[in-house]
Amino acid sequence: MAEELHTRKVLEPLGWILQLLTGLLLAILITFHFFETHLIAHDALAFENVIARLTDPAHKVMYGLLLASVSFHAFNGLRAILLDTEFGARNTKAINILIVLVILGAFIYGLGLLFTF
Repeated sequence: MAEELHTRKVLEPLGWILQLLTGLLLAILITFHFFETHLIAHDALAFENVIARLTDPAHKVMYGLLLASVSFHAFNGLRAILLDTEFGARNTKAINILIVLVILGAFIYGLGLLFTF
């Protein structure tokens, strides 16, 4: 019990700090993505232009960061909601493990799709 309490004292503040940082990063990256694909060029969503962006290494890095931020931010938020329930309070360790696996799964799957181009 004491080990679980110590883990919660470390994990919860770290989770909220990372939630804040990924939220800020998401705001920046999504704004950049929106301007580039919807406001700068009217043909940015043409197939050839999308493929050109996805083959550019700088865009791959940006979309990789976006994918990592979205994966963590969304599933860490779900984790926080689940831990606020009675079920979550009883199954904290299982929820934490499951959420980490889901975050890694979503990120690896997304990177696989991103690097097919």
